[in-house]
Amino acid sequence: MAKKRSALPVACALGLLALLPFVAGLYHAYSGYSLDARTALRWLLPYLATIVAFIGGVQWGRMLSAGRASGLDMTLAVLPAIIAWGALLTAAPWRAILLIAALLFAWLIDEHGAQRGWQSRGFLQLRRLLTLVVTFCVVAIAWRVARG
Repeated sequence: MAKKRSALPVACALGLLALLPFVAGLYHAYSGYSLDARTALRWLLPYLATIVAFIGGVQWGRMLSAGRASGLDMTLAVLPAIIAWGALLTAAPWRAILLIAALLFAWLIDEHGAQRGWQSRGFLQLRRLLTLVVTFCVVAIAWRVARG
């Protein structure tokens, strides 16, 4: 029987690639080149909403594959995507605040999943790093917008 390989190295590489738009937005928000901070937020926030929805799908997949998909956990995994969708219907500054809240809520659900046995330690460490970087970038760009 073939040995099962971990998907964590691929997840790490793809997760780091997913950070590129946030890092590029942060760079452009503070560099004074062609893209200003307000424009960077305008194209990053829908991307963040997409990521939050994707995280919920990953959480469902991990729950189902581990055979530990409780109704409560599956419901919790959907809520950040609903918050993110609602955030896109609001104006600044609520859009960024709600999207960061949705991302942090999704991360807390992953922490909960580690306790329940459907989230792995390696993936959780990756999520912590990605969440920290994305949150920092969005807050720093929003700060730049607010400060003018």
